[in-house]
Amino acid sequence: MRSILILLFLALAGPALASDGVVEINQTCAAQTGCFPGDSTGYPITIDGQAGRSYRLTSDLIVPDEFTDGIVVSTSSITIDLNGFEIVRSGCEGAIIKCTPASGTGSGIELLTPGYHGISVKNGSITGMGNNGVLLGVQAEVTGLRVRWNRINGISVSTGSTVTANTANQNGLDGISVGSGSTVSGNTAYLNGDDGIFANLGSTISGNTAYSNNGDGISASNGSTVSGNTAYNNNGNGISASAGSTVSGNTAYNNDGDGIQTSAGCTVARNTVRLNDGYGLNLGAQSAYRENVITSNSFTVFVGSAVNAGGNVCNGSLTCP
Repeated sequence: MRSILILLFLALAGPALASDGVVEINQTCAAQTGCFPGDSTGYPITIDGQAGRSYRLTSDLIVPDEFTDGIVVSTSSITIDLNGFEIVRSGCEGAIIKCTPASGTGSGIELLTPGYHGISVKNGSITGMGNNGVLLGVQAEVTGLRVRWNRINGISVSTGSTVTANTANQNGLDGISVGSGSTVSGNTAYLNGDDGIFANLGSTISGNTAYSNNGDGISASNGSTVSGNTAYNNNGNGISASAGSTVSGNTAYNNDGDGIQTSAGCTVARNTVRLNDGYGLNLGAQSAYRENVITSNSFTVFVGSAVNAGGNVCNGSLTCP
C-alpha cells in the first residue's frame, strides 16, 4: 500500500506529460495546483524550462484580468502549441464584439527577459489582453494565431523572427510588429489602431493582406523587401518603404494616403496601384520605377529625382512622369 501511495504522489506532483513527452497546460492546473515544477498556483503560468522544452494547451486559459499575463517564459528555446485553444482575458469569453480593455499590463504570452531567444508559439487564439497578444524576443516563430482585441500590438517580436499565417485584427496599435531581419509572410492584418504590419530594418514582407487599418497597411524600414502583398482601405498609405527597399508585385488600392510611398534609393516594380486618395506612387530621391500599372489615383506619380525605368502604364497611357 505504501508503495502505491508513493507512486500516486509522484504522479500528482509531476507535470502532465502526453505520450510524446510534451508538457500539458490547462485551466485546472493553472488555477488549482500549478502546471509543472517551477510554476506556482494561479496566473501567470511560468515556463522556465525545468519541465521540458515543449508545451501544449489542453483547454482554454482564462486570464483573470488585464493586468495579468497568461504565460510568461523565462528561458530560451521553448515551443508552445495552443492546440486550437484560446488564451482569453476574463470577460471576453465568447465575445462577438470588440472587448479591448482601456488599460493593462498583461500579455497573452510574454518573454520576461529580452535576451532569451527562440520561442515558438502556434495554432490558437489570444484575445482581449491588457498589453500585447504575443510579446517575444529574438528568433521567435509565431504561426497560425488569431490575435484580436489586445490593447497594444497583436504580435510583437524582435530581431530575426518569423511570423507566418496569422490573423491580427482590432488590436490597439500594430497588428504585427517585427524587429530587424525578420520574415513576415501569409498574414492578414485588419482594423488595427495603427499599422497593419510594421517591419524593422532588412525584413522580408511577402504575401500578406492588410486592410482597413488606421495607419499604413504595411510599413517597412530601410533595406526591406516588400513583395506580393495586398493593401487596401487603410487610413494611411497602402505600403510605405524606407530607403534602399525593394517593393514589387504588390496591389494597393482605395487607401486614404498614397498607394505606395518610398524613401530614397528604392526599386518599385510590377505593382498595381489604383483609386488611392494620394499619389499612386510617391517615390523618394534616386529611386527607380518600372512596369507598374497606375490607375485612377488622385495624383499619378511623384518622381522628384526618381527614374522612370520603363514599362509603366499611367491611366492607360505609356506616358508616365
